[in-house]
Amino acid sequence: MNNINKNKKGSHVGVVVSFVIFVTFLVFLYVILHPVTAREREKQYILDYLILNILGESEGNLTTMIINVEYPVHHNKDCLNLNQILLSEGEPLEEGKIPFEMWGHLSFTSNGTQYSYYIKNKNNLYVGVPPLFQGILTVVYSEDITPDPADDLSNCDPHAYPLGYIRTFSEIFETKIHELEEEYYDNYEGLKAFLGLPEDTNFNFYVYDSERNEPPIIECKIQEPPTTISVFVEETPIQYTDESGNKMFGFLIVEVW
Repeated sequence: MNNINKNKKGSHVGVVVSFVIFVTFLVFLYVILHPVTAREREKQYILDYLILNILGESEGNLTTMIINVEYPVHHNKDCLNLNQILLSEGEPLEEGKIPFEMWGHLSFTSNGTQYSYYIKNKNNLYVGVPPLFQGILTVVYSEDITPDPADDLSNCDPHAYPLGYIRTFSEIFETKIHELEEEYYDNYEGLKAFLGLPEDTNFNFYVYDSERNEPPIIECKIQEPPTTISVFVEETPIQYTDESGNKMFGFLIVEVW
């Protein structure tokens, strides 16, 4: 009987000792791993914050107008005269009119085809289109659009085609991302401060086209990411407007360490 009681006591003590060792091991792991986990969580927050700031600093306003060319007015001409949508310098803003400062920042498309334009004598807006053109003509303008206007177009009489949808939205512009790229190489530390990054944090970022072709459209890379510490990388699909006013799709990739 005494041997049985001693065995029970021994088993109980063994369980307690094993439990204490197990708990001690968990505490040890927590003490060792918690700082690393906290640092990684902090870097992930910084990465998410940086992506939002890069996208936010790449935004600008884009106005879209829809013109319904119901029938061709000029059967033998290769242009439309849309002077009714122009606002001369000094005129007050009016819906459905393009302000004077945007005359050099226009883009005209229809069914994916972009058409050149030419402003003559400050009151005639000629858009080069095929003869007998009919359909929807989309006009977009923004200070971040810089297409090359046509040198000259044939004379066309003005016609007040009906205006449809007119909206202004915030868009991501390739030109603004290029401005960040210039700042990245010219004033890296200043850009870090502007984007709200800690001094001990470094980053690279890239913009790829929809096929992820090499080289990237934009590559901001001062240094290779280190191999001795964790590097946090995130890819974000984006839709942006190029300098000609075309909608493009791509990917923003940001590295932080």
